[in-house]
Amino acid sequence: MSLHQRSVASLTALPLTLLLLISTAGCQQEAAPVVTENPVRPARIFEVVSPSDATWHRFPGKVEAAEQATLAFRVPGELQKLPVHAGMEVNKGTVLAKLDPSDYQLRVDERQARYDLANSQFERIDNLFKKRQVSKSQFDQVKAELDISRTALASAKTDLSYTTLKAPFSGTVSSLMLENHQSVSAGMPILQLQTRGQLEISIQVPETIMANISSDGRPYQPEVEFDALPGQRFLSDYKEHNTQADAATGSYQVVLTLKRPENLNVLPGMSASVYADLSQILAVHQSEVTVPSGAVFQSAEQTEGTSQSSVWLLDDSDTLILQAVTTGQMTSAGVQILSGLKPGDRILAAGVHQAMEGMKVKPWTQERGL
Repeated sequence: MSLHQRSVASLTALPLTLLLLISTAGCQQEAAPVVTENPVRPARIFEVVSPSDATWHRFPGKVEAAEQATLAFRVPGELQKLPVHAGMEVNKGTVLAKLDPSDYQLRVDERQARYDLANSQFERIDNLFKKRQVSKSQFDQVKAELDISRTALASAKTDLSYTTLKAPFSGTVSSLMLENHQSVSAGMPILQLQTRGQLEISIQVPETIMANISSDGRPYQPEVEFDALPGQRFLSDYKEHNTQADAATGSYQVVLTLKRPENLNVLPGMSASVYADLSQILAVHQSEVTVPSGAVFQSAEQTEGTSQSSVWLLDDSDTLILQAVTTGQMTSAGVQILSGLKPGDRILAAGVHQAMEGMKVKPWTQERGL
């Protein structure tokens, strides 16, 4: 073949080669399409529980002494004796602290002398008055002086007794605030004394529960579990509650009382958990499953102008499925579900209007700082 013929053949084959390359590239692009997966979004998930399980509620609590007193002297002076220490158990009437009584004893002696003098003068004038040898005004004057001296003596003796600080009840010295030989003023705290037989547990109860507590006076004993003794619970009794809500939390303080456990050294300030069966104390008994109100929404039906109460149900792969439900009453705990859900189902608890069928989600966990 001549050079001219080879050149013509090459030029003729070039377009065909380019066409084959383009076709091959097109086939490769069609064979490997780009797949874009929707991101997995974090979401608040609520697991439906049975009504019997939902009635039990845990309240964090703090241990307090059933009776606690901050003791102080009623008179000033120098602390002379402090025979107790923190943690020491004392009986009612035990001397806890004593001031130097010297000045107060001198005052008693002085007023005792004045009283004795006033009393002798009164006896002498009284005899003369009975004989009508002194006037009524003279008699009244010495009688008044006797009364004044008697009152002054009693006051001095009372102040002397105040120099001794005694335990008003049997208990444990929880803390000392001063050291021996210090000068103290009247009313200055010296020590704290706590009862040792009874304990109190203080908890905060939300207004949604307080508003529905039954007033029929049914006896009920919540269970108390101490953090230092997990797995063991003790029955408690209701003592009192505040009728004014806490300004910061909006909850109400409820105080329970129980006997101090013998197998645990429970001290005021320790943490505890109170478990209460709400079905025993609430006026309204729950018989249907309840979900957060934010989980239920109205989804559009195929028929124009109608809607259906629905929730977003999670399947085993955490994919959202639209689930129709029949709702009951709105309660303080949420919305009652009459049909459409069963215990163990997982539903979207918030952000329902931003969700869509087939969306994949994962449970949202709040990040904690260091």
